[in-house]
Amino acid sequence: MNAENKQPENKFHSLSIHHRKSADLEGVLEVIRFDDREVLLETTCGTLSIDGEGLTLCEWNTERGLATLEGRIDAVTYFDKKQEDSKVHTGLFGKRIK
Repeated sequence: MNAENKQPENKFHSLSIHHRKSADLEGVLEVIRFDDREVLLETTCGTLSIDGEGLTLCEWNTERGLATLEGRIDAVTYFDKKQEDSKVHTGLFGKRIK
């Protein structure tokens, strides 16, 4: 891990979803926020949103950049910089917070 910017030296990222009931991730830099309907992560490939129901963050290893989720997975979305800014400032009902 690079101590200056907290990013792993290896920029590897993977996402493996198992029957839409769980997911294993590598290359996770930060858990931005999570609840039972959305998990928002910063990965080595950008911001990742996982939407669903009954989502739980079962494992989060900061040193190795690993995370495991369980629950029903409905959607997976990666955001570019403009989309990231909008997503982080969006409220529960999709209205932009000023």
